[in-house]
Amino acid sequence: MKQLLIILSSIALLSSCVKNIELIPVNNVQPPEIKEGKELATGMFSNGAHAVSGTVKIISDSNNADKKYLSFENFKTEQGPDLYIYLAEDTRSTNFVTVVKLDKTGTFVLDVPQEAKLDKQKYVLVWCRQFSVLFGSAKLL
Repeated sequence: MKQLLIILSSIALLSSCVKNIELIPVNNVQPPEIKEGKELATGMFSNGAHAVSGTVKIISDSNNADKKYLSFENFKTEQGPDLYIYLAEDTRSTNFVTVVKLDKTGTFVLDVPQEAKLDKQKYVLVWCRQFSVLFGSAKLL
């Protein structure tokens, strides 16, 4: 009986982020400061509770060493009601920084928040805030 409750709870948790926000596919051309910038780290997305794929890179700005970008390439995720991109110390969202509320898939660039600590926050998370569910993650190496 206890196992049945655990299984049913797990199924409810995994299916709790219902699809209701449409993510817009984009294929933005990277600005020159990204193309000429230095790649500092890269990671491949892996699934959490939902399917997530693609690559993410940390790129330094070619004109300003203090400015960093997250460059997403061929990024895909299942839709959810309240998806955010976080930078965190682990996949449990420890000491996370919110990058943006997610509204697109494909190839695009986001600014890394100034308060991010890239020496510690090595995970890019796709997080459903409404239900505290990890959709997927990429470890930056």
